[in-house]
Amino acid sequence: MPEGDTLFKVAARLRVMVGETVTRFESILQDLDLVGRTITGVEARGKNLLIWFDGTHALYTHLRMAGSWHLYAPGSAWRKPAAAARVVLATASHVAVCFYAPVVEWLTAWEVGHHPTLAGLGPDLLGPEEPEDTIAAALARLRDDPHRPLGEALLDQRLVAGLGNVYKSELLWMERLDPFKPVSDYDDSTLRRLLTAGRTWMRRNLGDGPRRTRWGIGRANTSVYNRSGEPCPRCGAAIAVRRQGTLGRTTYYCPQCQQAAAAVAPPRGRVMVRGPAR
Repeated sequence: MPEGDTLFKVAARLRVMVGETVTRFESILQDLDLVGRTITGVEARGKNLLIWFDGTHALYTHLRMAGSWHLYAPGSAWRKPAAAARVVLATASHVAVCFYAPVVEWLTAWEVGHHPTLAGLGPDLLGPEEPEDTIAAALARLRDDPHRPLGEALLDQRLVAGLGNVYKSELLWMERLDPFKPVSDYDDSTLRRLLTAGRTWMRRNLGDGPRRTRWGIGRANTSVYNRSGEPCPRCGAAIAVRRQGTLGRTTYYCPQCQQAAAAVAPPRGRVMVRGPAR
């Protein structure tokens, strides 16, 4: 499933169409004709994409596992079959095609604000708010579900928007955190550090090229994700994988760095100071 940084880049590419008038529109939505409307904005909210028209309505898509948006010059060959197109949005200068997306909806501005998915999103780590405010809000959401395993909580878009399986596994490995321990086992400074790292790495991947969560260590893009059975780059133990949560999402982790070593290491950021009795 495309993660928040991917959708952020998709929105940035599609913004070349802002201010242009729709000359051709096809979609899986019956009886919807956008020809003549003006594209007024494109925004990513976590893993969700909104294309605004005339400032009053939005075309909402969620790509799930297989969906993608492509941008072409008029007359260019498409890289996927036409039968897979869920939306074709053309202007005089560009053709945007959404392939395989299972979610395509036409919403008023009011419906966007009250949508069961969009209205319930947690803080977006790539959102326009001040970083400190975003991290504080995400931390508060995580604290609302203290018994949830941390690996599951990071994927809940109602708690933190934008993170997916790749970032979840990589970030928890970076910070030496056990994905299967509950949120309540970690103090605020640890969770802030984790969320800050998530925002930092997602922003690093907003440029061109493949996503990387690993820099300067060989050629691999990841440290643990999709590397079950390979040696951990930090300690050499075999990387493990487990299904997690009701959806059975895969979590890659190092049993030594994130579980055995963490169990005996003193917790970071926890200082107890006993003051005089009051």
